[in-house]
Amino acid sequence: MFLFKRQTRNQADNAAKNLDFADSIWRFFKVNIADMDTVDVYLRQLNPQELEGIKHYMISQIIKSKMFINQRFNNQYYMIAVDGTGLQTFNYEPFKGCPFKESKDKKKTYTCYVLEAKLVTMNGFSISIATQWIENPIDEKFKKQDIESKAFKRLSHDLKKAFPRLPIILLLDGLYPNKPVLDICRNNKWQYNIVLKDKSLKSVQEELQDMILSKDYFESSDVNTILTYNYRTKYRYFKEVKYKDYSFNVVETIVTKTHINTKEEEINRFVHITNASVNKISVSNISQAGRMRWKIENEGFNNQKNSGYNLEHKFSRTNFNATKNYYQLLQIADIINQLVYKLRIIDDFIAKYDLSIKYVLELILSYLSTNALQDVQLIESMQNSTEQLRY
Repeated sequence: MFLFKRQTRNQADNAAKNLDFADSIWRFFKVNIADMDTVDVYLRQLNPQELEGIKHYMISQIIKSKMFINQRFNNQYYMIAVDGTGLQTFNYEPFKGCPFKESKDKKKTYTCYVLEAKLVTMNGFSISIATQWIENPIDEKFKKQDIESKAFKRLSHDLKKAFPRLPIILLLDGLYPNKPVLDICRNNKWQYNIVLKDKSLKSVQEELQDMILSKDYFESSDVNTILTYNYRTKYRYFKEVKYKDYSFNVVETIVTKTHINTKEEEINRFVHITNASVNKISVSNISQAGRMRWKIENEGFNNQKNSGYNLEHKFSRTNFNATKNYYQLLQIADIINQLVYKLRIIDDFIAKYDLSIKYVLELILSYLSTNALQDVQLIESMQNSTEQLRY
């Protein structure tokens, strides 16, 4: 369903009912295709940690194979972006523990929320490495609902347990510059790069203003041209800014984007706090890493919601356990698809014939559905073939 982006259980069933497709799957994988109603019954009972474990194993193999070794921050740290998103919304309580918002007229809107950690790279990958659900306790009365900051503590624990020695730099949004988060990073020996909003950390903002007045900061700049735009980037960075029992660096980036022909300008400002060492050479990498956090939204959640995975679809309307498992299966499929899409042979094929990924998936599905795979030797050679991946 997710590999071929069938979008619903019914569409997946329609594909599976083609006997030639079922035969092709059997020839390759020696498994029968289950009816999606049967799958749903199974996913209601399966512990979601089993699929989370499979996902962890996949990421471990990717890291061990050094596939992303050239995509690390400062050639050392894997960039992990963390963000939450809403999946499905209901006007009724779909399952116990579902978070809700209550309007002034006491009307409740229930939303299924997930907090996700994704490994992101400069060349376009955004793959799930750990998942934590935002859910209220069902066996007791609660005074406050579960929220993203609480889920982050659980997510951090799971991430450290699954990858205890992985060198990590966390890329976090403006919700996270606070002492509990910095404590977690310190205890786990993680680097961090966190968005600093103008009204966040009042004491830090005051110290920055004092440093500006005394000119106790450093500056750098660069100019680049990409397609029809000129980019002028100015950096201002502050070292050893104090916050409680912490000392970190602050990087301010102002990017002026100018159209070469129309001279139309667009100015954006970004501010990040980090425990990474900053100097005239590294400031650009730190700023770029901080802005990489948007990949979990654009190339992560938005891609899964709008490019055929149908992330917001209610694959199970009444069972939260099944919902968790559908989500995990989608993440596993997306990891596989991202790796496949960026294979040079696939990328060259798409470019040569000016095709979309969606059209290529339909071609593969049609091929599997026409009983074309009859040559046993061909199948065996395809099964035994390997290709080294480097991205």
